[in-house]
Amino acid sequence: MERRAAESRVVAPAAAPSDASATLVDERPAPANRVRGTSQPRARAAARPVVLTREQEYRYIRADLNRLLVTAGSLLVVMIVLLFLIEA
Repeated sequence: MERRAAESRVVAPAAAPSDASATLVDERPAPANRVRGTSQPRARAAARPVVLTREQEYRYIRADLNRLLVTAGSLLVVMIVLLFLIEA
């Protein structure tokens, strides 16, 4: 897959405390940023902007528009073929 306007990188999780009270069972629900069954927080991806030239951006836009036109054209052809098949 091509890289677009941003790359992602993983932010390192904070270190967990190592005291004995961390082993006690907690009745509260797990926070959303923690993986179930572990005490380590889940790493989050942070967006980092990538500088693209105008030509590179327009190349991506042209490729997307071409893909869109091919998809729309093929769907139109399929619909017309189905129209004749259903009518017959």
